[in-house]
This record gives sequence, C-alpha cells and structure tokens, in this order.
Amino acid sequence: MIMIPLLVAASGLPVRASEQSDIRNEALELRMNIARFEKDLQHSLRDAIQTAPDRVIQCKTHPATLKECLSGPYRSLTRATVTIKPSPAIGTDSPNRPLLDLGAAEERFALYNERVNKTNDLLSRAGLPLFVPERDLTPDMDELRKHILVYMENRQASSLRFEKITLFAGGLAVLCAIFGGLYLYLRRFRG
Repeated sequence: MIMIPLLVAASGLPVRASEQSDIRNEALELRMNIARFEKDLQHSLRDAIQTAPDRVIQCKTHPATLKECLSGPYRSLTRATVTIKPSPAIGTDSPNRPLLDLGAAEERFALYNERVNKTNDLLSRAGLPLFVPERDLTPDMDELRKHILVYMENRQASSLRFEKITLFAGGLAVLCAIFGGLYLYLRRFRG
C-alpha cells in the first residue's frame, strides 16, 4: 500500500528532469546568442569609430567626438558585459533550477537591450547607421518564460497529486487499522 505513492512519484521524476534539462539548454542557448549579438554590437561600434572617429556629438553634457565619447562616459559599451548573477552550475539539480536559469538569462537580456539602446542612441547622434541585430530575441525570451511556467505548473500539479495519493493511502491505512481492531475486538467476545 505504501509502495503506490512511491511508484507514482518515481514515474514523474524522469519527466521533470527532462523538462529541466530542456529549459537549461534553452536558457544556455539564449545566453550564447546574446553573447554573439554583443560581439556583433562591439564590431559595429569599432566600425563606427573607424568610419567617423572625429564626428562631434552631444556626449552626456558636453560636445565631444565619437571616439572620445566611447573612451569616456560610454566606455562600458566597448567592453565585455559582466553579469551580476552567476549562471547556475551545470551539475546542480534542484526544483528551483529553471528559475535560476531564467534569472541569469533575463539579466543578460536586459543588459544586452540596454547596451543596444545606448549604442543606437550614440550612432543616431553621429548620423551613422543604427545597429540592428540579425534577429529579435524577445520571442525566445517569451518562449523560455512560457516553458518555465508550464514546468512549474506541472511540478505543482505533480506535487499536489502525490499529496493526494499519500493522504488517500494514509486514510486507507487508518480505516484498515480501525476495522481490523474492530474485527479483532468483536471476534474476541464472540469467541
């Protein structure tokens, strides 16, 4: 009787592990795409500096050349992005792992969008062509969020199902004990 809940719980674990692995791979692929697009962004900035290094633009509060602006107040645009949240280690499996993957991808995506906006602002002030990534990553982020929501709903439903089965098995065991005790009690007096 106790084996039934254990068998049901064990049958759901491989599915969840597979879903976790798919989410992890999707988040990793998204972060790699963002890193590749950031490289393209840096190449675009280098090309802009080579095309019009002495073009004067409004940089923060004072006029400066594009090259001075990118080596001064906007120097972070030419450097690699540093994220605050570390991406979770590959070997760690926990129920909240997909949320950690999402957090790392969300942060990387937000930093990327901020850098693209700042770069395009500078390029438009300089009268240069804007940076347009080869594709929009917003649908990919939305898809990742949707997968994580489905995973969390499935995990919660599975947990609730396990609790129901455990409660049913416990109630059944209590009823068996009560009726077994009643049977023994009545049998003793009937003799």
